[in-house]
Order: sequence, then C-alpha cells, then structure tokens
Amino acid sequence: MLAAPAPATPVSQLAAADSTITSINPYEWNTATASGAPPAGLPCAVTTGARACFEKSGDRWWVLDTSSDGHSATASWTNWLADYLNGYTVDYREGSCVNKLGAGNWGVCNKDYYEDSTPHAYGTGSLLDWQACVYDATAGTWHGCSSPRWQYND
Repeated sequence: MLAAPAPATPVSQLAAADSTITSINPYEWNTATASGAPPAGLPCAVTTGARACFEKSGDRWWVLDTSSDGHSATASWTNWLADYLNGYTVDYREGSCVNKLGAGNWGVCNKDYYEDSTPHAYGTGSLLDWQACVYDATAGTWHGCSSPRWQYND
C-alpha cells in the first residue's frame, strides 16, 4: 500500500504516486453495513477521524468514524500474495471498506482473502498491508491515514 496520502489527494492520483506498485485487479470499494463494536482483542489502526480493525477469522473489516467532520472512515488495504521460495510478493488486490454511517457508528465489510497457508498461482503466502483513513466520498479525496500495519492472513 502507498504511504499515507497527503491531505486532499484525489483517488486518481494515489496510484500515480508510485507507478511501480499496481494491483493486478481493480480497486475494490465496499460500503460498510451497520454493526456493533468488533470483538475484543482485534488488531486496530487509528488516525484522527477513523479507527479500523481486522478480524482474520472471517476476513472482516470493522470501521469506526470517530469525528463529526463530514468525512467517512475507511479501512484501506492491499492483499499481497507471496512466493516465499522465490522471495517476491505480488500486489494481488487493493481496496477500501468505507463507513458512511456517521460519527460514532461502527460498520463492517466482509471480504475473502487467501489464507497464508493456501496455495495460489504465485506460490503460498498471503499478507495484508492496511491503514485507517479519512475519506471524502463526495469529493473523492483522502484526508489522512494511520501508519500502515502488516499482517499475515493465517
């Protein structure tokens, strides 16, 4: 995943920021459905205005909008498929789970990623690079992200 975008960076410019990183599949936009809080103990990323947590069992993103600023909160991720024997990774999928439910409301997106131990076309291995971000869905602009987190999907 790219480093945290500068404030108000249009989505169309994110990929252009590093032309060496391109996913082999289209960007996946998902709108979070209303939910309660995530299960306790999940890894989370936090930035001003957004909190995102990942539940490996079920590949679910939990996203909380923490600021009444008119923007949405996202869990923005890249799914890397690894070939540990040959020492490389492939940017297989990228996307965002967007919470448009308003401040104080949790939302969830259900995804389906390869498990780290599951064989795939590039070998065996799956990891996620992810961040909590603030996004203006109307303008298509990003307004800050947390530091990236890396996690094997096992």
